[in-house]
Amino acid sequence: MRTDVDVRLPGPPRRQPVADPVAGAQRSGRPGLLGRGAVIFVTIGSLFPFDRLVKVADELATQMPDESFFAQIGEGGHRPVNIPYAEMLTRGEFMAKVREADLIVAHAGMGSVITAMESNTPIILLPRILEWGEHTTDHQIATAKWLEGRPGIHVCWEDKDLRATIEAVRAGARMGQTMQRTAPEPFLNRIRDFIASA
Repeated sequence: MRTDVDVRLPGPPRRQPVADPVAGAQRSGRPGLLGRGAVIFVTIGSLFPFDRLVKVADELATQMPDESFFAQIGEGGHRPVNIPYAEMLTRGEFMAKVREADLIVAHAGMGSVITAMESNTPIILLPRILEWGEHTTDHQIATAKWLEGRPGIHVCWEDKDLRATIEAVRAGARMGQTMQRTAPEPFLNRIRDFIASA
């Protein structure tokens, strides 16, 4: 049994879950043993702390009591008081959280985007900003601009807009919008042409 994963659920549960003891390959709509149902999974990646995102999500948990959050916060960063969290997750634990999630909120890292696309889970990106010491370059801003508007990918440019972005994604999800599982044909053709010319 692992002892290095610190998972905490602050305060009393909002409702009593009926838990699935083992996570299946597909979302069941019911929680795993540590969860309370479909959740907003907040992930910051593995390289740097991203306190701004963790703090905003922690604050939103008090403003959105009908939502369940779980955060992967990284090492040495802000520790939330209103949402359960783990500093780091193994790949298996991470994927279990992705399966439980019906929404992912993340930094604008391609690993998070690809994981969301593969699991057909909508994602909200909050890019890290170089000027604020959140990364070594501003490439996440360029990434977010490039991805913005693609099905299932949403960008939140300002911390204060995260709640509205979550609510807009929730409204869109009820209308049946889904994420594409394959790249657009023009993009694939450019890659094919590049490979053929090498």
